[in-house]
Amino acid sequence: MLYTLAQVAIALAGFSGVVVAFRVQGAHAWSPTELRVLWLLLGGSFLVLFFSLLPLPLALANWPADAIWGLGSALLGSWFIAGNLLALRGDRLDRARGQLVTVPVISPILYGVIILAFVVGLALWLSVFNLVVPRGQAVYVLGLITLLAFASVEFLFFIGLLSRPGREL
Repeated sequence: MLYTLAQVAIALAGFSGVVVAFRVQGAHAWSPTELRVLWLLLGGSFLVLFFSLLPLPLALANWPADAIWGLGSALLGSWFIAGNLLALRGDRLDRARGQLVTVPVISPILYGVIILAFVVGLALWLSVFNLVVPRGQAVYVLGLITLLAFASVEFLFFIGLLSRPGREL
């Protein structure tokens, strides 16, 4: 399952290259929101790849399963919390400057995924301590799927930009 998630993450990162290729103007013409969403899309895709492969060398080093899933959950949960705080900070700054770019339907879904990511980040941290959520690969894989969902919605953000009248991607 982890290999499959890694392959999906790489495919999503590759599709983001399509977004950049279809952009008529150079990167200097991108809004701060567009640049942030692109970085989150690429970063999220590569983080899924990293976190999908992380348990393998630890298992080969004969780490106990509890330690593997505990460490992975702590790192992934930390990313969910820190990454989403950074994304929301950038969103707030763009809104204050009047530079926020939104896409109907997709932007509200993106905010919903941010809330989901906070909840999953909290669940991952609870699993580290085996509180409420049992430690193990189930919550870890759920975290990876959530991160893929986040990257997928960010990709849809760019597709939504293409469909806006008078807007060149």
